[in-house]
Amino acid sequence: MKKINSLICIALAGLTTVSCEDFLTLMPLNDIVLENFWTDKSDVESVLLGAYSALEKSDCVVRMGIWGEMRSDNVKAGKNTSDDILQITRDNILETNSYTTYKCFYDVINRANTVLHFAPIVAAEDPNYTGAELQANEAEAIALRSLSYWYLIRAYKDVPYTTIPSIDDTHDFFIPQTSFDEILDSLIYDLERVKKYAVNKYPTENANTARFTRAAIYAMLADMYLWKGDYDKCIEACEWVSERKRFEMLELIDKQGTDCTIRLFPGELDGSLYDASDPTYPLITETPVGKEAGNAYNENFGTGNSFEILFELPYDQTTSNPFVGTYYNDKNSTIGQLKALPEIGNGFGNGGVNKVFLSPTDGRYYQNINSDGTGDYGIMKYVYQTIRYDLSSGVITGTKTTEKRNNAEPNWVIYRYTDVLLMEAEAKTMKAAALGEDPSLAPERNQLLAEAFKLVDAVNQRAICKRQYGDMATELKASTYATSVENMENLVLDERRRELMFEGKRWFDLVRQARRDGNTRRLLQRLSASEKFESSVKSAVTIKLSDMNALYFPLNKDEIKINTLLKQNPVYIEDEFIQKAK
Repeated sequence: MKKINSLICIALAGLTTVSCEDFLTLMPLNDIVLENFWTDKSDVESVLLGAYSALEKSDCVVRMGIWGEMRSDNVKAGKNTSDDILQITRDNILETNSYTTYKCFYDVINRANTVLHFAPIVAAEDPNYTGAELQANEAEAIALRSLSYWYLIRAYKDVPYTTIPSIDDTHDFFIPQTSFDEILDSLIYDLERVKKYAVNKYPTENANTARFTRAAIYAMLADMYLWKGDYDKCIEACEWVSERKRFEMLELIDKQGTDCTIRLFPGELDGSLYDASDPTYPLITETPVGKEAGNAYNENFGTGNSFEILFELPYDQTTSNPFVGTYYNDKNSTIGQLKALPEIGNGFGNGGVNKVFLSPTDGRYYQNINSDGTGDYGIMKYVYQTIRYDLSSGVITGTKTTEKRNNAEPNWVIYRYTDVLLMEAEAKTMKAAALGEDPSLAPERNQLLAEAFKLVDAVNQRAICKRQYGDMATELKASTYATSVENMENLVLDERRRELMFEGKRWFDLVRQARRDGNTRRLLQRLSASEKFESSVKSAVTIKLSDMNALYFPLNKDEIKINTLLKQNPVYIEDEFIQKAK
């Protein structure tokens, strides 16, 4: 491996963006660094911030969006689409596809590993670097490393895993893959170990969503426990976040008084399966008293850094979001490289019944998409700077006032509070499923389903815009959904689609359900029922996705050439032979 020969290179590695060189050939940090760079706590902070910066760069955030959305029943190819993007939307992915590379995430991982290696050494030398500061920095570095591996294993399943930084020539970084389950267990162990040391609140307001806090770590743990099937631990992590949010709500009320737009949901309950005295959940209302509807969207996706955001990648007018501006829409276009599936847009505006949204009073229908007038629907989440609804008649009339961004600078949300509420709802539903059909367990099963329904209802109710002055209204009925595990499981997955649409979550949700089922039957049912695939490719996609391994991306051919210990996902080996034969 090459050695770093100057402190300038080290400063650049920590403070600015370097190209996403292959992790296995990253330049090591030699003893000059230890003697001359890693001398005080500011050095630790600068390299830690460099890891955040690396996560925000184009290759990482674009892959977050592509890996999490493009194969789902939310999107299909739009206009001026590259062939690589077109093939992913058709689920025809080869090892030569440029979006199968993962090097940039290993850049983040190596930066985090480097911080974890040198920070304790700096703490021993710098008397101003306290033990609490060291532990907080370590918690952030582990969270960044864990998030990077979390994206990698959900996209690829088995990937190379190391916690050793590339700092000299003594370690061999040509390593084989580690299994999904083994990596997941390691990530959970690390996060559990450091979560109590993470910062609850930073002195700078924007840092509370742009850097990992304790609440963001709990949200990531809840996500991991949900995939692992440890539903009690998932619920425990989610409830910690809710308690934190209730505390923050009280702080905001004290600070903002009547201007505070946080409300407790659910509001109006049908009372059939749960008691209105049960805990409620603080969310930003879409329809604050005396203001037009659309407020929650504007705070979460227009302004950013909102009460509900737990962790997001920040962008501004000088640093554009590289995913939204290219693949969704921009100020001058209606359809970008991706567009929404027709079923998401067709319906209410044309006098029909929408297949995704349950009610024309659901504000998310108007926030996520916009028709170009030819039957196509552009993706508008993140693109709108502001959106306001006319509720003069008491309900949404379809009239909306919007303002697009001058630049594609929206923050990219990774975890927000409604995501956590829906994770908890899914965990409680799965706990109910585990009880089986034993009549003696019916009270416990019904209680879990009722609690799950309440969580979904809170999220759904916030989105409903029925009345001009912010009264909360229930659209969902517990008597319809909370009476069976199957109904509740479908409701949770559908609500996650409505709430988190185009946020890089949908494909991962479908994969998680398939992993739980042990087969792809229900995933295929959802894809087949959508309008994603042309009839000419639908049968081929169905055959391919019947193999669980096909849920994951292939390793890029260049990665396998560099590291001969890597093993290609078996479902793609046949495609590799076909390519070589041509």
